[in-house]
Amino acid sequence: MATPPSHERLVARLIADARPVRPLWSPHARLALWLALETLTIGFAVEFGLRQDLGDHLHQPLFLLEVGALIAAGVMAAAVALRVAAAVVLASLEPAARIRSVWGFVAHGAQCVVSILAFSVLPWTALFLAVRRGAPLDASLAGAYVGAAALLFAAAAVRIACPIDEELHVLTWHTLPIAMGAALSGVAGARWLERWQRASD
Repeated sequence: MATPPSHERLVARLIADARPVRPLWSPHARLALWLALETLTIGFAVEFGLRQDLGDHLHQPLFLLEVGALIAAGVMAAAVALRVAAAVVLASLEPAARIRSVWGFVAHGAQCVVSILAFSVLPWTALFLAVRRGAPLDASLAGAYVGAAALLFAAAAVRIACPIDEELHVLTWHTLPIAMGAALSGVAGARWLERWQRASD
């Protein structure tokens, strides 16, 4: 079976750069540091979120399961991203409601999307740089996992902070950004991670 060109480039680079280097932290250590950063994100959402009834929601198994699934998926995506260096279903179980105002639906949704992006920027950057140091063989896949990890945690934080529980709102404004952001992160990985690998060859 032929090896992919990225693998051959990596081997050639490693041979050319064969000299003492600072050891790379283990995936477990880098994951632990990234999770510490994400814990601060979740704590910020709990403390400063717009939801006034968080205490009541923390006693609802479905809500806890949904947030827990987002966090667990984020952890797994981050772990896979570092190693290569079903929250949607639960959200659909939220009670449905009619849209009273299209403008309100879009305005509240845009606020959630911006919040998810804001919560994900720093973790995405940190994880992206950690993956870059690991020289992943499949840059686009690694980039997609990085995006999914950061956005899943961000979505969990916003789900905690957002006072709207309607199914359409959650699916449109909390779930779609995860899929779209992960895809864009995969594109960024394909471009930037491979470019950095070529530059260091």
